[in-house]
Amino acid sequence: MTAPHHSNKGFTLLELMIVLVVLGVVAAMVAPPVAGMLRSSRLAGATNTLVSDIYYARSLANQQRRTFTILFTDSVHYTLARTSPAQVYRTRALPRGVRATATDTVTFYAWGLTEPVAVTLRADSSSRVLRVGANGSVTRD
Repeated sequence: MTAPHHSNKGFTLLELMIVLVVLGVVAAMVAPPVAGMLRSSRLAGATNTLVSDIYYARSLANQQRRTFTILFTDSVHYTLARTSPAQVYRTRALPRGVRATATDTVTFYAWGLTEPVAVTLRADSSSRVLRVGANGSVTRD
């Protein structure tokens, strides 16, 4: 009669440690590009949202025949509001790490036109400039 054969299945501690070290090295190499991509996507998302809100304000001014503004209250918030009678339509916070500065308040008059305004969005070393033309069009630099 033969003795039963026991097979040891599984990984040794040394094999598991080698796998963890390799995963750590790979994660360290991937982390900086992923962090940069996240910052870039925050800036792109904030830009797209602000452009959408600018067009929305122009649309509201045309529809309601009233003056609407987008006011940058600080570098991380802006408010879309009707001026008379005063009513806030939305207040937005920019994504973490994104800051905004504007040359003036974006004001759409009852007929849908505005004074030209430049809005700069910054995230770390990246920036985007939005230019609102007199007819309400938005260009990105």
